[in-house]
Amino acid sequence: MNAILSQWDRMTAPQRVTAVNIDIMGHKDFSTLSGAVMMGLVKMDASIPTAGTDGKDIVYNETFALSQTRQQLRYIQIHEALHIGLRHCLDYQDIVKKYPRESNQAMDYVVNGLIEQTDPGFKFVQRPTTPAPLVDPKYFDRSFVDVLQDLLRNNQQQQQQQQQQQQTLDTHMPAPADADLDELRQEVQDAMNHGEMVQKRLAGGEGKCEVLSGFGVNRTTDWRNALREWVQEVCSGDEYSRFNPPNRRFLPLGILMPSHFAVTAGELHIYTDTSGSMAGVYPVIFGEIANICQQANPELVRIIWWDTQVRGEQVFTQGQYDTIAHQLVPKGGGGTSPHCVVQHVQQKQYKPSGAIWLTDGYIDACPTSVCSNELWGVINNDRFKPLHGKAMRIYS
Repeated sequence: MNAILSQWDRMTAPQRVTAVNIDIMGHKDFSTLSGAVMMGLVKMDASIPTAGTDGKDIVYNETFALSQTRQQLRYIQIHEALHIGLRHCLDYQDIVKKYPRESNQAMDYVVNGLIEQTDPGFKFVQRPTTPAPLVDPKYFDRSFVDVLQDLLRNNQQQQQQQQQQQQTLDTHMPAPADADLDELRQEVQDAMNHGEMVQKRLAGGEGKCEVLSGFGVNRTTDWRNALREWVQEVCSGDEYSRFNPPNRRFLPLGILMPSHFAVTAGELHIYTDTSGSMAGVYPVIFGEIANICQQANPELVRIIWWDTQVRGEQVFTQGQYDTIAHQLVPKGGGGTSPHCVVQHVQQKQYKPSGAIWLTDGYIDACPTSVCSNELWGVINNDRFKPLHGKAMRIYS
């Protein structure tokens, strides 16, 4: 034992991180994070108080890293790898700017819960002591956005306890400004897929890790491609033929053929639930919608904000779709009754070609349809099933 401790004490900080990476890759459960711990670089930076990540690289304060035992450094390295795997630094930059303290706390509650559910007996990891990690069993098996909303609801109480309980373990940095976020997201997904294969090989007959197995896939479903395909289909328009006017290409040949024309889609509607749990996902989802609409180019995009009533509208026309994510003005926030949207659309005599409902699914009842093409983007809720249209599951 003394020889092992002596060997650990002789290691530099980078060597210690390498050693715990090898430990993680050899663990039958935490090996799920093999790809994440090896994805980027490990850097030493004295300006970072403890440790941190930008969604790819992991950064340590060298003095802090050297002050940890091997089990504690495993905890911290797994902590950073989980931030990477859950894309905390990639997908939530806008909401982090708005609620920096609460966002960092919520992310830490989520990843620390995953660590301690995986190793409840602390046989492989140990909690760091300064600062102590944020852990609360009530946040186990809950998403970042869900935990964030709970923290915001209890903000006054949180502020009173901040000095004793609310210091985060690490620093969550935004992704590098020159990074291609789509490429980085794919790199993360590839790393998580690799880790799952490693974990399955190591688990053998003992079975998979119920806490970590599949967590990257479950929380990052391919809703972007599903959304893109749906919007493109709705906005593709219909092809028609007519003899008046005739097809001019064939007239010199004395052949009367019909001419063809396309009727493109009209309005694309987005009906957005403004309950508190939705705020964190607006920038992510609408950023994707902005990209899709620039390609599909509907005649008009109408966003309707609702809770128990319609609280506001925003309209974007062709040439403005790149600004959608940056010009959102959510209104409302109390109660969720989508029937008000149907009534509003009927009263205004809107004729949407397609409608996207964005909701957490905690509503009084599913409303009647507003058009024949409806897509329900359901946030962090597997139980809600719409009575019409298609369901698209979005996990934050």
